[in-house]
Amino acid sequence: MTVIATFVLLINDHLLKHLWPGLVTGKLSDLAGLMVAPPLLALARVPALAAVIATGLGFTLVKTTQAGAEAASQAWTLLAGPSRVLADPTDLITLPALAAAWLIWRRCQSEQAVRRARTLIIVPIALIAVTATAPEGASRWSATTGVSVDGDAITVFFESDYDGPYVSRDGGQTWEVPPPRSTPVVYPRPRPRTQDCVPGEPAHCYRVDPPRLAVQESRDGGRTWSAAWQLSEGREDMLRRRYGPAGEHLWTGSQAIAVQKTAGGHVVVAANGSDGIAVRDESGAWQRLGASGDGFSPEAAESLRPSDVNLEPERTMGFFAGLLVFLAGVGAAFRSGKAAVVFAVIASALISAGFLMTLRGMGEPYLIVNLPSILGGACALLGLIFAVIAAMAVRPNGWTWLFLLVTPPATMLTVWSLFSGWTQGAPDDYSTAVWLSCLAVIIGVATTVTAGYRGRRPIARENSRLEIMTGGDPEDPA
Repeated sequence: MTVIATFVLLINDHLLKHLWPGLVTGKLSDLAGLMVAPPLLALARVPALAAVIATGLGFTLVKTTQAGAEAASQAWTLLAGPSRVLADPTDLITLPALAAAWLIWRRCQSEQAVRRARTLIIVPIALIAVTATAPEGASRWSATTGVSVDGDAITVFFESDYDGPYVSRDGGQTWEVPPPRSTPVVYPRPRPRTQDCVPGEPAHCYRVDPPRLAVQESRDGGRTWSAAWQLSEGREDMLRRRYGPAGEHLWTGSQAIAVQKTAGGHVVVAANGSDGIAVRDESGAWQRLGASGDGFSPEAAESLRPSDVNLEPERTMGFFAGLLVFLAGVGAAFRSGKAAVVFAVIASALISAGFLMTLRGMGEPYLIVNLPSILGGACALLGLIFAVIAAMAVRPNGWTWLFLLVTPPATMLTVWSLFSGWTQGAPDDYSTAVWLSCLAVIIGVATTVTAGYRGRRPIARENSRLEIMTGGDPEDPA
């Protein structure tokens, strides 16, 4: 079974992901990888149980933290060339594959089976390590900075001297690409024009307005302008996020524009900086094209609904929002009991400290590990433990416990879902996702506070803290 999983991983990563990229092939890769990794660790004489546990912990770290994903990306790049591993907590649903790996090991404990497994596994695993590939996210091509028209030729210039220029002689339908080169070649670049008019029609003009990714059109010589083509601000924000913390610096928006007169009308080409180009054909239809080694094409354009946008800050906020909802409900359930108050105060202090440390670690580059985020997460988890102890000391009724256990994770998942939806365009605007998340948190807090207040019980002074923690019956305050 392990050998089968190895070849499934090989075929899936090399063929299926390219033919049918998406949820199914992504999860299939994770399932097969989790079955292959423990036997691979066992090649180094790691005990089977330790190999399974190490695989599970490593997979969880990679899929739930951006630091873990980046470390895995760098390690895989050293082995297999440019690669990108994505942090996606939904991939944790494949962890049961480790149980299958463990059961397989329990049934194949003979030395002969182990030697056979080593022989069959090591070769395909080495092949995968050398040749497996993964999408790298944002395009490696430099920004387009200028465009010019000379007769029937439309030339697009790049920021880097290693790329381009690309030339089209059929109105932007196909593009001539220079051969690859290892040394820069300096081409004379015209001064970028942010406005150009249709030859022979001076009143019909087009212009770009950086840093927006948009083209405006005027038919009255520039007195009034209307949008001819543009991306929504929400999709622009999403594209910026594809470049990571440096996105604001790398993003340039539309930079230059040129208009070519043709027999059937006119063609417009806008150099869109980091996003490639936009082309208006003779019929008036616009296309957004990305750069590749074969020229400009719609297929090379960055997806407007990607699945690998870094949402670590939003997921972190959702996690702490869930803690806030739980802590608010516990606080509302208080009526008396000093021990519960002490535990709740400690929980609040730890969660607050964890939140501040995590904020400190967001967006900061770290060589090996993001220590503030790790410490912040540890404080938050410890605070959650104290909050649970405080809730046990309060001894709420069953319905209150139900709301305390269900509402916080529901709030957290709602926040995560809203921002995941934003990457897919629903909602399109980032600020809408923020406001809806705030509303979800308010509803969550109101729910747990109401449940805690209505379900609280009077608690007398406890004989000892140990009695509370072990569930001893409190004295009757009456």
